[in-house]
Amino acid sequence: MRFPVRLAAAAALGWLAGCSSTTAAGPGFSSAVTAAPASPKYLAEVVSAARITLGTSSAVSLRLDSAAVFGGTPKPIPGRGLFDFVSSRGEAELDRPGGSERLIFLADSVFVAQPQPGTLLPAGKVWISAGLTEQSLATNFPQFVTQVESLNPALMLSELEWGAVSAAPTEAPRGSQTHSYSVKVDLARSQSQAAGPSGQAFRQAIGYQLAETSGAAVPTQVTVEVGIDSRGRVVLLRSSPPGAGIGTVTLAMSGFGAPVTVAQPARAQVVDISSLAPGGERENAGGGDSDGA
Repeated sequence: MRFPVRLAAAAALGWLAGCSSTTAAGPGFSSAVTAAPASPKYLAEVVSAARITLGTSSAVSLRLDSAAVFGGTPKPIPGRGLFDFVSSRGEAELDRPGGSERLIFLADSVFVAQPQPGTLLPAGKVWISAGLTEQSLATNFPQFVTQVESLNPALMLSELEWGAVSAAPTEAPRGSQTHSYSVKVDLARSQSQAAGPSGQAFRQAIGYQLAETSGAAVPTQVTVEVGIDSRGRVVLLRSSPPGAGIGTVTLAMSGFGAPVTVAQPARAQVVDISSLAPGGERENAGGGDSDGA
């Protein structure tokens, strides 16, 4: 029996699919104080660090502040994850109100496990899968790609590599060994340069961000705070992704180079997001079936 309509899908996805597009700090969040003017030298350091980091793996600590997806809760939402940027695979766990939400990232798809799936999903199903490049997802859940990929540090790192246009050093805490920068990223440039295993999914996510920045002073630009360690690797990212509704995202990276093993959920436990929307199973709309069932 087909699981019913869009409302059920929004409930099943919780904050990921049913939230407001508002971000508390607006596009291009930046709270850092610049210590010197921007220069090509600093820009080259940031782009190089993003490229180096995308060539390895890391553990990631996540934090969401003022996330509209949780009703504007004043409490930060913490999380953690492991990501292999070379293979575009990773996993994360977010301590959202009501329980922990697990996510598995593949190059062009994602799996989301709800804290209490029994009351939201068909019997026996634990995970929701979504092909991040498919038109049915863009039609029924247009914010989903941006929301979920904003928790994937590879998107922000890739935006820096593809579209950073200026970088200025910022004041770092006393005694810190990290070099900090305030970086302007041209999203249109990032989108046009997107490539690699996740290139198509990232282009779609960036496209939604661009739509949300249309009223900004510089419509295609956002600001990202970047921290770089003494070995030239990005260890901190902070921004407010336009249109994601997840407030300010802080991603702290450590444990570089550790092996990352990402196991895809058992097919019997997976339901495709398209079957939760009007129109039913994605294969009825001329596509495949990302849960493999």
